[in-house]
Amino acid sequence: MERTADNVRPLFDYDAERPPAIEIAGTDVSVSDLTYQTARDRGVRAYLVAPAEVDRSKRSAAILFLHPGLGSRATFLAEAVTLAGMGAVSLLVDAPWAADTAATWGRAVTDPGEAVREHNQTVIDLRRGIDLLVAQPGVDPDRIGFVGHSVGALFGAVLAGVDRRLRAAVLMAGTGRFADVAAVNLPDLRGERLEHYCQTLAELDPAVWVGRAAPTPLFFQAALRDEFFTEEQAREFFEQASEPKSLEWYDAGHFLDEAARRDRIAWLAGRLSLERSR
Repeated sequence: MERTADNVRPLFDYDAERPPAIEIAGTDVSVSDLTYQTARDRGVRAYLVAPAEVDRSKRSAAILFLHPGLGSRATFLAEAVTLAGMGAVSLLVDAPWAADTAATWGRAVTDPGEAVREHNQTVIDLRRGIDLLVAQPGVDPDRIGFVGHSVGALFGAVLAGVDRRLRAAVLMAGTGRFADVAAVNLPDLRGERLEHYCQTLAELDPAVWVGRAAPTPLFFQAALRDEFFTEEQAREFFEQASEPKSLEWYDAGHFLDEAARRDRIAWLAGRLSLERSR
């Protein structure tokens, strides 16, 4: 018999009268889609992830996440859900380099003066994000953490040196200079132009501020096969940081791996006194 759409269609039939069986693993979480204002004409989109049921007798730790260049506020969403199961509240922000605004941001930071202004404002965006977390009912202001990846780690290093509210910070696959990121993304930035860029952003560089993070504990995660930053850059970034600090290497590319995810969740659980690990 010739196979036609009509006689093949029954292959897709099912018992529509029987409701689907639903099995929920883990804990229920609440995910809120929000925008918070950091300047008159600047709003930051974010997800706020929290346990759906809050134990009013306990105070919650809170974690601010900042994604890499190829990412968005959704990048760490699964991780934030895991942490919600451990009692933590998380804020995952869309950085100016998120997918739908990356081109505009990239053009702006080509100019070093504009890069300084934009980077300063991004740090303020993050500090306002901490304000938002601290304002959440039940959040313990003495248990605030941070996780940043790639360019997110660079801004996290600055934040750790500026804002004393952080009690733990994970810096993934980062480097100590904003010019290192610019050099990767702006192929025409070479020679004297690169040197001018370096000098203009020098006072803002993560290398300066990560040395002022004490007493905040810092956990560096670095990739042995990083496609963007060298092993020397990663080691130098770590060496420039204040104590207490630790560094773990992974046999992975720039975006790290499952082992790194497990390690940072366990590290955050220890530093922020989370309820349990998974």
